[in-house]
Amino acid sequence: LRFPSANRVGEAVLTKVLGHRGDPGIDTMTVVYGLGLPHEFAEEVLEDARRQAEIFDETNLDGRLDLTKETIVTIDPATARDFDDAISLRRDRRGHWQLGVHIADVAHFVTPGGPLDRSAQERGTSAYLPRHVIPMLPEVISNGLASLQEGQVRYTKSVFIEFDAEGRPRGAELANTAIRVSQRFAYEEVMPLVNNPESGKGKVSAAIVNQLQKMHTLAMILRRNRFAEGALQMGIPEVEIDFDNDGNITGAHERHHDESHEVIEEFMLAANIAVAQLLTAKDIPYLRRAHGHPDELRLKNFQEFCQGLGYEVEQFRSRAALQQVIRDAAGQPDERAVNFALLRTMKQAEYSPEAYGHFALNEEHYCHFTSPIRRYPDLTIHRIVGEMASGRKIKRDSMGDLLQLGKNCSLTERRAEKAERELKRIKLLRYMESR
Repeated sequence: LRFPSANRVGEAVLTKVLGHRGDPGIDTMTVVYGLGLPHEFAEEVLEDARRQAEIFDETNLDGRLDLTKETIVTIDPATARDFDDAISLRRDRRGHWQLGVHIADVAHFVTPGGPLDRSAQERGTSAYLPRHVIPMLPEVISNGLASLQEGQVRYTKSVFIEFDAEGRPRGAELANTAIRVSQRFAYEEVMPLVNNPESGKGKVSAAIVNQLQKMHTLAMILRRNRFAEGALQMGIPEVEIDFDNDGNITGAHERHHDESHEVIEEFMLAANIAVAQLLTAKDIPYLRRAHGHPDELRLKNFQEFCQGLGYEVEQFRSRAALQQVIRDAAGQPDERAVNFALLRTMKQAEYSPEAYGHFALNEEHYCHFTSPIRRYPDLTIHRIVGEMASGRKIKRDSMGDLLQLGKNCSLTERRAEKAERELKRIKLLRYMESR
């Protein structure tokens, strides 16, 4: 009610008691309430989701390209509960690659301006906290209707990208589609099959193993091309916390990241770039994922920091020079320090309709299309893609509305990231408390 000042005491009202410090779940709720994360769905939102479940008819493929007979796979973490991206790939007689990136058609279930849409816009993103997820959409949508589960017919938005034998893009098309995932893989299962196809005998068909090998080949070509053209890669591994069955922290480890992760990363980047370029070519205003050039002073400070460690950075404004420092530091005791210093030099990426490019990716046009289950900006892109694919007149948002929406989506994203960092910090401090 009143903040304390020099001549009077503060006054407040307790609105909720979360529980005792140290009780299970209290740390999580402390962060959730402290940052104002919306974490419970209103009844009208849940009712909207239930209504969508009732009217969903997977046999109705009107207006959709039927891909249910195609070989399509998903690759996700072993613990994943929602699956929003799937991949198909074939190679034609010319040696050209035909990549299909199929993303859960969340827009089909979320009507603009409806309860689900208003709630998703307020949340902006799902929040991934240790042992706890606060989803952007109710689970009947995020884990059910829009989750690309193995063997189930699901609606998708697809982008088909043609690459030549050297991995150079030759064109892209959009479609409203329906798929049936042939097989779901955890990241850990992929590379053993790629490296030793015989290991999957009896469990994975030869056609699917062959597709995984093709996926790996193309992804590594795309990756080499990206870095050759000036994209930056900063190697700061994520830390994951280990818990026992009672929810007590037992330690922490760096998240495993191998070439199977890189396969999905490359294809998601390719899809995001292709969609952004198609929207730009049509002169349609949309929410871009923007990453501005770093400030000159920060780059100069980074150069001096690296020189203090014995690394030469001649052209500190050059992406190539920055990537060279990262390569030089790889495997050295100061590798993490150099990577972290470069990360701190960068501006934060944000959502904006303004076309000022993506510095780290070295892309002029870039957007987020691949995760509409957990990011609201992707949902806005899906709506435009759906109209383009069906040939309908595209509803164009004003720059003012998109600027405001971009600010809101950037803020909610940072709020979710801050919640994850805060809760990890609290958990790790609890762990260190007795050591």
